[in-house]
This record gives sequence, structure tokens and C-alpha cells, in this order.
Amino acid sequence: MNLRELLDDGREGATLAMSRRSRVIRLTMTALVGWLLALNFGWKAVLAWGAVNAVLEAWLALLNRLFKPREDGRTPLAIRFCPGAAFATTWSTMAALCWVHGQPAMKFAALIVLFGLLIEGLKYAAVSKTAMLALIPPPMIALAVASVGFGGFGTVGRVMILITLTGLGIFVLDAMRLVRASALALEQAQAEAQEASRAKSAFLAMMSHELRTPMNGVLGMAHALGSTQLDARQADYLETIVESGDGLMAILNDILDLSKIEAGKLELEAAPFEIRVLGRQLQRVWRETARVKGLGLSLEIAPDTPTWLSGDPIRVRQILLNLVSNALKFTQEGRVDIAITPHVAGGVEITVSDTGVGMTPEQQAKLFAPFVQGDRSIARRFGGTGLGLSICRELAEMMGGRIGVASRPGEGSTFTVVLPLATAEAPASPAAPDAAPDVAGARVLVVDDNLANQAVARAILEAVGVLVATAGDGREALARLRVEDFDVVLMDVHMPVMDGVEALRRLRGGEGGRLDVPVVALTADAMSGEVERLIGLGFDDAQPKPIQPAGLIQAIAACRRPSAPAQAEPVRRLAD
Repeated sequence: MNLRELLDDGREGATLAMSRRSRVIRLTMTALVGWLLALNFGWKAVLAWGAVNAVLEAWLALLNRLFKPREDGRTPLAIRFCPGAAFATTWSTMAALCWVHGQPAMKFAALIVLFGLLIEGLKYAAVSKTAMLALIPPPMIALAVASVGFGGFGTVGRVMILITLTGLGIFVLDAMRLVRASALALEQAQAEAQEASRAKSAFLAMMSHELRTPMNGVLGMAHALGSTQLDARQADYLETIVESGDGLMAILNDILDLSKIEAGKLELEAAPFEIRVLGRQLQRVWRETARVKGLGLSLEIAPDTPTWLSGDPIRVRQILLNLVSNALKFTQEGRVDIAITPHVAGGVEITVSDTGVGMTPEQQAKLFAPFVQGDRSIARRFGGTGLGLSICRELAEMMGGRIGVASRPGEGSTFTVVLPLATAEAPASPAAPDAAPDVAGARVLVVDDNLANQAVARAILEAVGVLVATAGDGREALARLRVEDFDVVLMDVHMPVMDGVEALRRLRGGEGGRLDVPVVALTADAMSGEVERLIGLGFDDAQPKPIQPAGLIQAIAACRRPSAPAQAEPVRRLAD
């Protein structure tokens, strides 16, 4: 490696940033040295010292203002090396002159300044070897010149000083090596952690799609089956299928929620909601579960609890659902009590207590860690992923609150959540809900490479009178759109041959007949911002999988536009 490559390490931005952070300390030390110079050499020395440092600070400020991170070109020497070298040379020269011409106290001060420069150079070693090589040599040279040339020592004394300086240089070089190695190891660990985080997000996005696609078939066909004539036993079996599917979706959603929180992509809404209504809904949801287990389930809401709060009701409900679900899961006899009271600092305090198995202090210490449960037997005895409480803690902290637990083995547990939500005014009364949209007779093209997904969409839509046609990929859809007219296209995003995004781009470019035909994306990706991203790409709407029948029908009704008159009398089921 030549000198140019050694100095050009690409860390000029980090070096300039560190110089900005140390400006106050640097200016303070400049003022203190100026005061010492005034005491020993008069005001001319102070003015010269101030002028030189003013020029250096102005140069550094200009570099900070004009510097732009490079892409592939080399950074000029004025940025790579000169600022640090200029500062180090100026301060080292001043210290050497103080040693040569100053009183004994000033000589001691000069030594302190030179050793301080060495320490500063070691600090910059963690950021950039360029800055390190610019800062270290001047004070070392000044120490050698001042002590050997002007120290008044004899030959033996000079030899001893040179030996001492050599040892100091070796120590400094070793310290620089260790500091730099530690900094590089930290940078590598951070890069690997970021890469692992990106890989995890990509894996979760892929698994979300791969799991939601078959779940769309299971739950979609279950919903379609529920609209047919079933006897009591069949209806009971179907309810079990739907509940099991919803349970699987809940686990998947927990994993995705945790991923969104860790990535900082989970956003909270701020809307008025009634905490009393939410509490009563929660009690109704779990009342039957508690009854089957022979447990009491009570809800107590303090009279002075605010009626309306401003926050994200879905996430508040998620916290309460997890806490009550855990309390019922780990309680075999006794009761579970829910209490909602106003908190002294504003907002509400929610307490969920049970008479269950309780926990040891060791179990409590790791309770809110993701994928961790009290002991290995818990997953076998009670099930679960160990994610619920971790998500509760993260959500509470995102709302500015906290969650805590008090428990003893065999005596139950009490979870307390404090949510500092602001009080809100009651919203205006909503308009009367519209009747279910009439989409009978609408012509819809379902584009999906998965036959089960096609069958789900067909079953849902034909039940409300929609005329359905299908295509297996984007290219086939474009070919069909060139010769047929549809009111709405339901387009899967991920498909072989041609995916939904490319098909939409070509459709809007004129390769598929009507340019303005509404296209609704069907996506199994549940990561934060996916719906917004798809709409930004040009889709008229986006519906997540598993498909919710009501949401899909509403989307078709909202996007439906008059199509060209059909050339033939429409039939109930379009030819595929």
C-alpha cells in the first residue's frame, strides 16, 4: 500500500463530524493557552496565537460546510490530511516555543499540551487512520526537538531522552493499533448486524407471503363454505377450522408486529376511542373461555376514568388481549380481574391480576424478552410463542407508557400497564351505515397463479352476483384485457412469467386495452407500508391476504367504473 492509499481511507466525513463535536473543548483549550501566553510572553503572542487559530477554525468550518461524501473518486488532500496536520503542527510548534523560551512552569505546560495532542491522536485513531497519521507525528517531533535540542542536557541525558521517546513512540503505535483494530471490529460487527437485520426482514416478508397464501385458501374457502347450507355438526366443524386458522394468523401477526417494531416501521394512530367500551368488549370476548375453565372474570372501571381517550384503539386492545389471554392461560382455578382507573399523571392505568401459577424473580426478569417463556415446560403445557408480552411492552413504550409485573410462585400475577393517553372529545355521531354494496353483474378478472386463491375469489364474488374470469399471470391477463372488457381487475402482486407490478405498468402503457380499468392489488405481504407502496405504484387499492369477503366487495364497489357495453348477453360465469 502506497502513501496515497494509506491516507485515503474514506472516513473524512466521520473525522469532520468528530471535529465538530469537539469544537467547544478545542476553543476552550485555545483560550486557556492564550491566557498562559499572555502571562509569559505578552499580548503580541496572544494575538498571533488567536489569529492562527481563527484561520484554522474558519478553514475547518468551511470544509464542514462544503464536504460531500465521495462515491468513487478520491478526496482532495486538503480534506484528507491537511486539517489535522495543520492543527497538530500549530499546537506542537507553540508548545516547542514555550519549552525553549518559557519559564520552568511554562515548560511543564508545554509537555502537558504535547501529551494532550498524543491522546487526541489516539482518539481519532478509532475513526480514521488518516487523521491519526496527521495528528501523531507533530507532537512526537516537537518533544524530540525541544528536549534533545533545547533541554540543556548532556550526551548521556540526550541518549536517555531518545530512549524514553522511542519507548513512548512504540507505546503510542501499539495503542493506535489496538484502538484501530477495536474500531474496525466494531464497524464489522455493526455491518454484520445490519445485514442480519435486512436478511431477517426479507425472510419475514417472504414467510409472510408464503404462509398467507395457503391460509388465504383455507380461510377463504371456509368463509365461502359458511355461506352454504350446513347442518349443526358441519357448522361446528367449520367454526373449528376458522378458529384454528385465526389462531395461526394471530401467531404470524405477532411475529410481523415484532419485526415492524424492531425496524421502527410500526406507526400508531391517534383517534378518539372509549376505554370503557373497549374494556366491556374484552370481557365479552373472554367470558366464554373463562366459563369453560370454571374461572371468574370481572371488569371494574373507576367512575372517574376518562370516557374518551386519544390513541390507537387497536394497539390498546392488543395489549389488553395479550394480558387477559395470558392470565386465563396460566390460571387453572380462581379468577382473573381487570381494573381500569385514571392515572395520577394523566391517561389510564390498567391492571390484570390472576390467581394462576405465578412466577419466580428469575422468570420475571426475562418475561418481556421476545421468544422467551418462564421455563421450557411452559410451551409444552400452555403453548404460545413467547411474543405477546414483548409486544405489549414495546407498544406501551411507544405510547410513552410502561408495563410491569408483580408475582410470586403459586400466588398468581398482577400486570400493570400505564398509558399516558390524552383525553379527547367525543367524535361526531357517524352517519347511518350504508347498505351492503350491490356489485351484482360486475365483470371482474382475477389474476393469480395460485389455483386455490382463484377458487377463493370466485367463491366469494359469485356468491354476490359478480361475473368472474381468471388468468394465471400478468401476461395472460394483458392478453385477455386486450379482447375483453372488465369493470375491475384483481391482481396478485407476486406471480411467475410477469408479476402484478409489471403487468400494471404495461396496462397503463396501453398494452392491455382500457388504460383506466381499475386494478386492485392482492398481496400476502404484511410488512409496514406495503399497501401505501402498492397504491403509490399505481394500483387503485390493495387488499391483504387472507382475503376478507366484506373488504374485497367494498373495494370492488368503490373502484368499479362503467365499462363499455358488452357485445353479448353476459352469462353467470365467464369462460376461462
